[in-house]
This record gives sequence, C-alpha cells and structure tokens, in this order.
Amino acid sequence: MTSRRHSSFEINNGVLVVSILDAEIQGEAIASNLRDELLTAYADSECSRVIVDFQRTRYISSVAFWPLLSLHRKLQACQGRLIVCGLSPSVGDVFFTTRLISPSGEFAAPFGFEPDLPAALASMAKSG
Repeated sequence: MTSRRHSSFEINNGVLVVSILDAEIQGEAIASNLRDELLTAYADSECSRVIVDFQRTRYISSVAFWPLLSLHRKLQACQGRLIVCGLSPSVGDVFFTTRLISPSGEFAAPFGFEPDLPAALASMAKSG
C-alpha cells in the first residue's frame, strides 16, 4: 500500500483501490492535491477499474467532485469503470443529490456505487 497526503493506494486483483484519508474534503487546495494523487495513482497502476473508498470521510463539499470527475474522464477513454463506496449518510446524500451515483439504478450516473469495499470488489470481479 502506498500512502500520500490525502489518500492511500493498493492494487487488489487488478483493481486500483484508493482510500481517502481525510475526514473532510473541502477547499480547492485539497481538491487539487487529491486530483494529482488520483491521476498519478491511476497512471502508475495502469488499471482500468478503480474503487474510491470514502469510509473515513464524513463531509465533502462540491469541490471534492473535481478530482473524481477528472479520473472518470480518464477511465472513460479506456472503457474503464469507477465505483465509490463507504459513503456515510451525509456524504452519500451529496453524491445522490448531485446525481453522481444512483443507488437504485433509476438514472444513469457517472460513478458506480457499493456500500463497502468488499461489495465494490465483488462488483468489479463480476464485471471482469
């Protein structure tokens, strides 16, 4: 596992797993650093399937979506997949309200969603 300032990374069965270390993600400085960390980990891993685990995060502002959307664009270029997991109720509400996840699948959303890391890994395994 490789740790950076705002996240840690590991590869699990060909899937890049990113764990967000911050309890709060707000402000352009954190978003910019997190974006750099995510894109560097993606480039270094050469994985087209990525899970971002927010288990430790209790609050996010809308600026937190910038790093994820940047990563999503890179993954789209290679038909990759991005799943977020470990969302607290308040963080999950922000993702749902902004339509970035669709827990019930009622609308198309850019990010997949699973309740926790084991479920996200199982979902990635099913999708190949």
